[in-house]
Amino acid sequence: THIRCLRAATMARLTLAAAMLASAAALHGPIMRARAPSTRSHVPAMVFDQLKKMAGDSAAAVKEAAASAVVEKKVEEKLAKAQEKYNIPTKYTTLMKSFFTSYMTEIYVNDRDMDKYEQILTVLMKKVLETAKEPHVFAPFHEAIREPFDYYKMGCDFAAGMVDNDNSIIEGFEQIAKMQEQIAAGDNVVLFANHQSEADPQIYSVLLDPKVPGFAESTIFVAGDRVTTDLLAMPFSMGRNLLCIFSKKHVDNPPELKSTKQKHNRMVMKTMQKMFGEGGKLIWVAPSGGRDRPDPSTGKYTVAPFDSKSIEMFRLMAAKAEKTTHFYPLSMFTYPICPPPKAVGGEIGETRTVKFYPAALHFGEEVDLSAFAEGCVIDNFPEGCDANSSRDDLREALAIHVHKIVSNNYEALASKLDKDQ
Repeated sequence: THIRCLRAATMARLTLAAAMLASAAALHGPIMRARAPSTRSHVPAMVFDQLKKMAGDSAAAVKEAAASAVVEKKVEEKLAKAQEKYNIPTKYTTLMKSFFTSYMTEIYVNDRDMDKYEQILTVLMKKVLETAKEPHVFAPFHEAIREPFDYYKMGCDFAAGMVDNDNSIIEGFEQIAKMQEQIAAGDNVVLFANHQSEADPQIYSVLLDPKVPGFAESTIFVAGDRVTTDLLAMPFSMGRNLLCIFSKKHVDNPPELKSTKQKHNRMVMKTMQKMFGEGGKLIWVAPSGGRDRPDPSTGKYTVAPFDSKSIEMFRLMAAKAEKTTHFYPLSMFTYPICPPPKAVGGEIGETRTVKFYPAALHFGEEVDLSAFAEGCVIDNFPEGCDANSSRDDLREALAIHVHKIVSNNYEALASKLDKDQ
């Protein structure tokens, strides 16, 4: 009811925009009738269009500001009640307030179903509070929790509120059919992807589920420790198939947990190798080890460099397995929906904002890793090795090759959707 009052609260302010349009129209009509047709007769029309845009922008800004104020108050009231029942760290109440306010403001401003998404938000808030009280412990391989509560559906429903599906793009769709055939035959598929948003797995599902049911649901994501330890991220992560690994940046901190984290990572590697041996697996990994960031000088997002050791690890695991593994590049345009913080790293519990925006995926053609011959350990071993290239050189060449494909396809997507670039 608080949010529905916005429509009445903003009417007076929107009258100003209407007045601007009316004045422009009154001015526009007589001028056009008085002047003979000429190139100058288009000037009033241009002025009218500019005034119309200004009025529209002004109305949108007023609507957003009014919505934000009312939504923030409502979210604050919900959190205050929750605080009485759950012992929420102060840092997270602040983060939840800004995140949920941003979300519901976008829902209102973009004329989404307020009742539907308020209910989804209420469920999410409850799950966040439950995990704050009793955090979920993620195994090296975490299988999506679908019952008694369906965390996968909750994450997808929440993300769907921010994805402009009508204007979203999927390129290279024919590659998905090839992957499905390979997986059905017992082969493995690895997606080498760039990573932009914390919500990438959910956005991936929102775009793919209606078109290829089951494909996104079966995907296994290689995930860092941030998405399994951050209280806001945890309920979303519980709905995904995850290989949970501690990144190199976080293994050493705190020192007393280093050995435990290293043991956990060894278990992840062992589990992954077993998966490659079983076959029929679809694995998503970001070889960059983190999210893309904007260039400090231009503000333009580019695909972060790929770590050659990460790609090499998957190549070696595939080589050791009896099952065939296929490698595909995947470009993801998702940052406008839920952009990463400007700073890399930092403590767990980052501030989040969201925006209703289109997203895009581009599945590139399969990458033939055999084209990158191994360097020689000794003369002509392995057979067919290139004596003039070291293993490190070839490993770097492969990473650069895959990165270039992902980057080029990403730039093509950004040129179609990115209004700021």
